[in-house]
Amino acid sequence: MRRAPTLLVIEDSADQAILVGLAARRAHPGLDVRNANNGLEGIAYLAGLAPFEDRKSHPLPDLIILDLVMPEVDGFEVMEWIKQQSDSVSPPVVVLTSSTNPDDEARSLELGAAAFYRKPTDLDRLGEVVSEIVQTCIRKSAMIGAHIWAAG
Repeated sequence: MRRAPTLLVIEDSADQAILVGLAARRAHPGLDVRNANNGLEGIAYLAGLAPFEDRKSHPLPDLIILDLVMPEVDGFEVMEWIKQQSDSVSPPVVVLTSSTNPDDEARSLELGAAAFYRKPTDLDRLGEVVSEIVQTCIRKSAMIGAHIWAAG
């Protein structure tokens, strides 16, 4: 039996993480949403470090929604870490940030982000953006997985 797709939200604002998770589940019922409270915890989750060693309890994500502006380890550092993990295939990383720095989009895409979105301040619009991210990335991932399965 195939497991439900997993979304990892790396976001230091608990309120924002909850809103993103709710919108993602609304867009894709059954989606397994996991949260990392900051960049350091996000890297620990992806690396399978304590307390995330058990991959049955903490599966690798099929999609990462990443904030950029976080203390200690920011979103750019998370993307740099992911990029250095050449021995593994990484899930798509979509940046969803409140940063207004005009250079952030280019830098994010250069570091391998699949897409870049500025966080809307309107809750309905945030839900629409998260829905678009999930529908686009999870559908694409499912189609790729089905193709590989059919190819044997």
